[in-house]
Amino acid sequence: MEIKQIKAKDTQDIRHRVLRPEQTEENAIYPNDDMEGTFHLGAFEKDVLLGVASFYPEKSTVIMNPAQYRIRGVATERRMRLKGLGTALLAEGEAEIWTRGADIIWCNARIVAVGFYEKHGYRKVGKSFVIPGIGEHYLMKKVNPNKKVDQDN
Repeated sequence: MEIKQIKAKDTQDIRHRVLRPEQTEENAIYPNDDMEGTFHLGAFEKDVLLGVASFYPEKSTVIMNPAQYRIRGVATERRMRLKGLGTALLAEGEAEIWTRGADIIWCNARIVAVGFYEKHGYRKVGKSFVIPGIGEHYLMKKVNPNKKVDQDN
C-alpha cells in the first residue's frame, strides 16, 4: 500500500459511494476542498485508489486553540475495511499536520467511527449531535503529542 497526496476531485467518487450514497454526487464536494493549506491523501494498491482522507486548516467553533486542522471525508472501499488503510491515511495526515505547526486536530466523527478515532488517541468533546441527512456525530480532537497544549482548549 502507498499513501500519497491527491487532488480534491480524486476524493469525490469514494466519498460519494462510501459516505453519502443517498445524496447527489455534488454533496461529495466539500467547502474548503481547494483552500490554501488543505491537502488530500489517497491510499493506493497497485495504482488503484482504495481510500481517501482530507485535512483542512479549519477552526472548530468549540475548540479555542488557534492552531487547528480538521479531518474530513475519511473513506475506504468497503472491501478494504479493517485492513489498515484508514490508520495509514490518518497517520500520514497527522504527521504532515504536526510539521505544519498545528496544536490540535479535530473532526466530526460519525458514531460508527468513534472507536476508530479513540484507538488513535482522539477524545470526544461534548455531547453527540446530529448532522441533518447524515446522522449522529461527536466532535473529537487530538492534541499534538510534541507540544504542551491545554487539553481543555
